[in-house]
Amino acid sequence: MFSATTTSRLAQAATLANTAPGPRGGRLLPDRLDQPAELPAVLPDWDFDEDPSSATLRSVRKLRAAVAGIWQDAQALDIDAALEGVNHLLASAGPVHVLAPEPATARTPAVLAAGQDSDVPEKTLSTSLALALAEVALAGELTRLRTCSGEDCTNAFVDLTRNRSKQFCDEANCANRAHVKAYRARRAAEFPDHDDQPNHPDHEAASDERSSARGSWEEASEKKDKHGKKKSKKGKKKK
Repeated sequence: MFSATTTSRLAQAATLANTAPGPRGGRLLPDRLDQPAELPAVLPDWDFDEDPSSATLRSVRKLRAAVAGIWQDAQALDIDAALEGVNHLLASAGPVHVLAPEPATARTPAVLAAGQDSDVPEKTLSTSLALALAEVALAGELTRLRTCSGEDCTNAFVDLTRNRSKQFCDEANCANRAHVKAYRARRAAEFPDHDDQPNHPDHEAASDERSSARGSWEEASEKKDKHGKKKSKKGKKKK
């Protein structure tokens, strides 16, 4: 579908978008790009300085807003607006240099922003994400930029399934939470006059009674087996 490089960059774009404050996997998370020092930990795949500047943080936050806007437009099926966002991101990235790969370190060419700021990590990040999103747009696949359908979760993710069926992000166990909720709803519908949920006191009491009865039966069976063995031994002696 997409090259490995593009797929990796799309995942990085989703990770960047998900650092914004908001509901994530059932929890309301704060902004994870609140301080410059947070950049290396939140975006470890990019070579930020150990002590990034406030200007770098502002640039990355601006890029995050642009990426999130493209994601929202794609999710809303407003492809014209999403394409406009991609074009704006490409324009802001400016000209690029494509460098030949070094055999010892890489198999694919590297892409760097051209000009005097080409060594600044956020410029390279912006350029890489812009090119990846442009490739998705040219392939007519912007609708693969999805938002999690989980309750209280707005995580961005890329749907790489063959039939575009992915609904939940992989970061917050949202699919499992949805399945558990659906199961409990079905049980409640099947037993409207009795709470059959595992944590209900009646359910626990019934479970204890079943366990006790099972234990008594197993104990009786064990005694019977021992008694039967003794009888067979006596029978052998009489013979």
